[in-house]
Amino acid sequence: MEILLNSLIFIVGLAILIISSDWLIQGSIKLSSLLRLTPLFVGLVLVAFGTSTPEAGVGIVAAIRNYKEIALGNVIGSNICNIGLILGLCAFVRPLKINKSILRREFPFMLLATVSLFLMSRDLLISRLDGLIFIFGFIAFLVFSYKGARQSFIGDEINNFKFKGLFKRYNSPIAITVLSLISILGIAIGAKLMVDKGVVLANIFGVKPWLIAITVFAVGTSLPELAASLTAALKKAPSISVGNIVGSNIFNILLILGVVSLIRPIQLEASMLKFEFPVLLIFSFTLLIMMKTRHQISRWEGLSLFLGYIGFIFLLIH
Repeated sequence: MEILLNSLIFIVGLAILIISSDWLIQGSIKLSSLLRLTPLFVGLVLVAFGTSTPEAGVGIVAAIRNYKEIALGNVIGSNICNIGLILGLCAFVRPLKINKSILRREFPFMLLATVSLFLMSRDLLISRLDGLIFIFGFIAFLVFSYKGARQSFIGDEINNFKFKGLFKRYNSPIAITVLSLISILGIAIGAKLMVDKGVVLANIFGVKPWLIAITVFAVGTSLPELAASLTAALKKAPSISVGNIVGSNIFNILLILGVVSLIRPIQLEASMLKFEFPVLLIFSFTLLIMMKTRHQISRWEGLSLFLGYIGFIFLLIH
């Protein structure tokens, strides 16, 4: 009975998280449309922020409640999931054209953040100083991306996005901002339920919390990225689809781990440096090679990313 009740509450928390994230995604895209920002900037910053808030919610709540290994495992797992599962599926459904500017500007940021996380983790500690460096890196990314977005507004990709409910009805930036703030509150509530019950379930089954974080939490909190990127791919908005994943991975490392390690320094298990981190680096550099080839991710490349993710989960469990 205890397992059933905790599992039910965990699922409720995940549902609140997903619904609230969907609201925040719609709010972000609606604001970008009203404020006339470029589609690539929308994907890299606004949609990426919206879809990364579940990871932020789980990570910050976990840090406050002193479950730091959940925060780290969730970020590493989510970043691998973003590339392998989400971009893989999106490219398989519809080949993704790559905006050349993302290869020159934002993708190097993602690689730098990933490599920096690996190097800073080699002493098995992400300290407050490391977190501060991540935060400054995140601010630099925002400034850099905003300057890149100061080009002529092209709304074709944004116009293909279909808004639902209140976001279809209202066109006031203030109203959309209020709805987005309400969604952030929902994300915080959902994240708290997930963290609390996830830890209880891990203890019941004798599973290490970081293993739960890197699998169940990672996939669960990456569902908003999957929904946003897949929707963008189907509606022929590849800049939003790819930009969302690149931006989310940057947010997850620089902002989320930056804030979490400022709250509480994160201790690592040595085994993560031998498996999870190398897998993340392999996925990241493989994605770079695919993106530079003909400036698109083909269906077969998408399928290989997806199968690679399935292989990662299989090896992780066994």
